[in-house]
Amino acid sequence: MLVKWLKKLKLAALIAAVFVHGSLIAQQMDSAYDLMARMAKASKELSYRGLFTYEFRGNLTSVKVVHIVRDGQTYERIVHMDGPAREVVRRSDDMDCMRASDMLLRGSVLKINDNNYSHLQDFYNFYTSGDTRIAGRDVSVVNVIPKDKYRYGYIIAIDKETGLMLQSVLINGQGKPMERFQFVDISIGVDLNNVAFTSELSTSDDIDVDQSDCLEANQQAQVSSSEWVPKWLPPGFVLSSYQPTDESGQESLMYTDGLAVFSVFIDSAEKSGDLPPVDANLGATVAVLTKGVFNNQRYAICVVGEIPRSTAREIAKAISPLNASSTP
Repeated sequence: MLVKWLKKLKLAALIAAVFVHGSLIAQQMDSAYDLMARMAKASKELSYRGLFTYEFRGNLTSVKVVHIVRDGQTYERIVHMDGPAREVVRRSDDMDCMRASDMLLRGSVLKINDNNYSHLQDFYNFYTSGDTRIAGRDVSVVNVIPKDKYRYGYIIAIDKETGLMLQSVLINGQGKPMERFQFVDISIGVDLNNVAFTSELSTSDDIDVDQSDCLEANQQAQVSSSEWVPKWLPPGFVLSSYQPTDESGQESLMYTDGLAVFSVFIDSAEKSGDLPPVDANLGATVAVLTKGVFNNQRYAICVVGEIPRSTAREIAKAISPLNASSTP
């Protein structure tokens, strides 16, 4: 009798625990959504300046950034403080845009709303994991855990006062950090109206002025003119940008699931036959280059992005022209 009573007590405790923890998980999901939505909004509305570090595979670089929202436009200057002098100056007329060059400052490309958050929940679990301090400011931490093997996870620290992202850590399938972006000093909402976006570097230094067009995060690109199609893509990824074949014979396509981004480059020039195969990582960024012959012409296909190497390999093998005959 005592044994039966203990079993019933354990069962009751288990049922109670399921209901309690289920409620807590639901609250965490709501809290994570609120934090992510606030972060996406803050990156489009707030001006700031600061210094952040970028770390991958034991390498650490420091970068100075000035980010200004003025009259509906975003102005940004990024200056690398280590190694060769490099600077990026860019302006965007569209506050809800996404470019490959924005990948480092991930908070500026996340556009979270009810529609795409629901989409992301099909492939990631979101939950809060407590509070800490980054760059002397109180932050809330959101864990983003993939539900499959085709993408990485993230740990994101969001400023409690303003909603800005102050840290992003990319996590591999074993739960180990692969790269870390983190502010070490930041001033938010300061008076930056008098900042002139002229280069800090001399004309002999490396300056990149980026004023390119971009697509909204949820907008799918039109590629009716492309002859290349993937026979397989990781679930949830859609085409977000397309660049037709240029003078060098290269065509490019960019795909995203709303968080992760990768690009496919197809080089149709004859010189592509001399390119060696590539299968490597630089921090969290993978590059896989394969070669093939389609319709008696040589091509090099390269997949680059923040995705697992095994995923990139599968994508590279799946890219081919429409109605093509291939030769090993």
